[in-house]
Amino acid sequence: MKIITLFAILVVLMMGVVYGVMFATGEEKADMNGNIIGICQADPQDENNTQDSILVEGMITGNSQAYNLSVKVNKETVILKKNGNKRDNASFTDMKTGDKVAVMFTGPFLESYPPQTMAKEIVIIPS
Repeated sequence: MKIITLFAILVVLMMGVVYGVMFATGEEKADMNGNIIGICQADPQDENNTQDSILVEGMITGNSQAYNLSVKVNKETVILKKNGNKRDNASFTDMKTGDKVAVMFTGPFLESYPPQTMAKEIVIIPS
């Protein structure tokens, strides 16, 4: 009985260690990795251009073909800049054409050319 109890405690401890390591070092896997090839900043004066967006060229996770994707950015979008092993807060204006980014999507893709979707999180990766 002591061996079973000891084994159960060891299993629970191992699960805690694995979870802790994953939580401390794991980042959410990006839906797309690529480079910014265009930036469109919203113009409050223009009713056709009311939302910030970036045009990203890169690979969508699970696909081997490069895509261009228009990624919309709103107030809920988290923008971060990778700095070594940590990620610092950033803003839309910190993104520049040519920057490498990792993008996590939210919501559906609009069937347009290029396809459009909303960003949940954008991580700017230094070159």
